Amino acid sequence: MTDLLRRTRARGGTHGEQPMFPTIIAVRNGRVVAGVSTPRLQATLSAARTLAVGVDAAALVLAAQAEVEGRPVLVHTVMTRDRRAKQVLQRVELGPGERVAVGEPQDGGTPQDDTVVTALAEAMGHRPVDVTRVARRDTAGTFGEDLYLPPEQGRVVVDAGTVRTLHDRVRGVAGEVFYVPRSPEAARLALEAGLPRPTLLGPAGPEEPVDG
Repeated sequence: MTDLLRRTRARGGTHGEQPMFPTIIAVRNGRVVAGVSTPRLQATLSAARTLAVGVDAAALVLAAQAEVEGRPVLVHTVMTRDRRAKQVLQRVELGPGERVAVGEPQDGGTPQDDTVVTALAEAMGHRPVDVTRVARRDTAGTFGEDLYLPPEQGRVVVDAGTVRTLHDRVRGVAGEVFYVPRSPEAARLALEAGLPRPTLLGPAGPEEPVDG
């Protein structure tokens, strides 16, 4: 979120005329995996089902900038896989230049935007892709060879295809897509599988396993 706010300030927003674009974030295994940001709420929400199915999100989060008592805040609408919704607020502190600090999350109560809640709930009702059935590209089915990638590799390949689809969908409307790999090895595999390089954010340290 801090990075997205920083980009917004760089293009002249956040001070009022152009707040941070509505952004949808997919969370899996307790960490951010991918996200989509566009100028229009409906365009951003249109990515919800693709993220829920393609990256097997445990939760989807719609983040948008608002003002409370004249101060900027981030409003997060969170929807879990079992379709429970909550709202989380974070204060935004703007420093000189592009410096941005985001405060601690605070309980925001029940989400007020039924359009957002409905879209996220419908998306999370769809079954995710089975990553155990991702075919290898380097085998012709020779006897004794496994036709499918190991699930942890299949996960990264499906992630890459999902992000590529979203990137192609939103780049014509000034949208951005990002992907956060679990490790440098996962980043390499994702790029080999067709992940657009501009969507790749820095991978985690090399000590982490390659499980996407």
